[in-house]
Amino acid sequence: MKKVLSLILAVMFLFMTGITAYADEQENIVETIVVDITQEELAQNDPADVIDGALDKARLTDMIDLTVNVPSGTYKLSRGLHIYSNTKLNLQPDTEFIRNFEDGSLLRTGHYKDINYAYDGYKNIVVTGGIWNNNYKQQSCAMRLMHCENIVYRNFTVKNVYDSHHIEVGAARNVTFDGLTITGYKRSKNTSGEGIQIDPIHSEEHFKSTIYMDDTPCSDITVKNCTFDGLFAGVGTRSAVIGSYFYNMHIENNTFNNISNKAISTFNYINSTIKNNTINNASVGIFVELYPTKNLTSVLWMPFENASAAQIQTNVNTEISGNTINVKKVSSYAQSCGIGVYGGVMSADTANRTGLKSGSYLANNLRVNDNTVNISTANSCGMEFKYVNNSSVYNNKINGKVKASGSNCGMLFKNANKNKIFNNNVNGKLASGIMLTSYSKNNELSWNKVRNAQYFGLNVNGTSTATIYVSNSFSGNGKGAIYLKDKTFTIPKIKGKLKVKRTKSKTTVSWKKVKNVKGYIIYRSAKKNGTYKEYKRVGAKKVSITVKGKKKYYYKVVPYRKYNKTTIYGKKTGA
Repeated sequence: MKKVLSLILAVMFLFMTGITAYADEQENIVETIVVDITQEELAQNDPADVIDGALDKARLTDMIDLTVNVPSGTYKLSRGLHIYSNTKLNLQPDTEFIRNFEDGSLLRTGHYKDINYAYDGYKNIVVTGGIWNNNYKQQSCAMRLMHCENIVYRNFTVKNVYDSHHIEVGAARNVTFDGLTITGYKRSKNTSGEGIQIDPIHSEEHFKSTIYMDDTPCSDITVKNCTFDGLFAGVGTRSAVIGSYFYNMHIENNTFNNISNKAISTFNYINSTIKNNTINNASVGIFVELYPTKNLTSVLWMPFENASAAQIQTNVNTEISGNTINVKKVSSYAQSCGIGVYGGVMSADTANRTGLKSGSYLANNLRVNDNTVNISTANSCGMEFKYVNNSSVYNNKINGKVKASGSNCGMLFKNANKNKIFNNNVNGKLASGIMLTSYSKNNELSWNKVRNAQYFGLNVNGTSTATIYVSNSFSGNGKGAIYLKDKTFTIPKIKGKLKVKRTKSKTTVSWKKVKNVKGYIIYRSAKKNGTYKEYKRVGAKKVSITVKGKKKYYYKVVPYRKYNKTTIYGKKTGA
């Protein structure tokens, strides 16, 4: 019906204007219209009427390719603008729109009376250039995108928002924000707002002018090369629907300055990347949630229909890499950290209400690598991983610029299992360099370098367990290298070299005893510089082995300690 109506309107328009139409390869009528608005038109008329009137040409048909060009100048808008499918809205760099009305947004996709579902509302829209000044009108987003796809917003400024979001995005797919500057925010008590907030279409609180709510999440959203300055929060998602996920989300190469809460926050993101962002003076740099626990700040909505059929995903397949973060706590709204990654726990009460299974939902398959975190307030930490499983944390640098307070540390792993933690560099007066606590099991640590912590280089607390390889380096830490539950340990090392005595029929290998070890692992190789494979293990009292046979082997011995199910491997010592 919509296409028939569109065809009739397009034909009528041709007779009225005399513009030539042509047929595309799909035999649809396509009409190209370019509207060059003049400064005289805008001076003699209400600018909102002129610009919205031009944009309205695309409202009732998807067969028009519309371009609207707005000249330089400063224009007060008496009402919001509406943009529809197949439209390009081009402003000059110095074109400024100033909000001069109370309700609604400066720009939104479509009309509030339009009924759309999922992503089928508006498509193929490009907005470039200019300055969009929301003029600190209370609790009103400057821009809203909803029920749309194939959208590009590029190279413009959005500023001066009060108690709301600069840009609100819902039920949107394949959207790119490129080169935006988002700045100017006023906040009253207990309110929050992102520069760009990405949401599902669920709550009228966020989408009060949308007729149809259908729980549609966003997907394939890219935020790149943007600058966020002087805001409460930068970009991200604080609400989601059980079982509904945001796929292929990419936040890359952006700059965040002076963010009092979270620079980047994600919730229910799958197959996503947060890469190469620069964050200066934020209480929280990057905050990733899969499923909220009771102490977190995000909102998890019940689906409108069939909650019990929702599938809880734990394979997030997400990369957080190459970010430079300067943490400075200026808000009590959330735990201050450079990077925080949380899985979560579903309570029995929530499970009973939803029909879902209670228990832990560990976030799996995360890669957190090549990030730099500088900590400049005492009550901030470098990285936190809670309910995170089977993930890799590597090549990160954490610098404590001031003396920490409490239990803040470089890296905290809580209820985190089977993670590989390697080649990280943690330095500074943090409480502990790396801490594993609250039933964190079977994590592997190698090639980490921890220096100058107030207490311990590595703290494996309570019932947590780990495998600690000799490649780790712990130096200058106030109370010791490694703390396991209630004792302090160092990485064991055999003094001197092995002694090897060979005869025609046997070889004897001996070494000096190391205190407080569980035992020794003997490796051997047929070549001195060959590959050494484990030959056997012996107990702590054993300081030599005898091997019968004429074949010549080369040997190395590794001492190891074991306490509270955590193993510390020492240095290989050869002849």
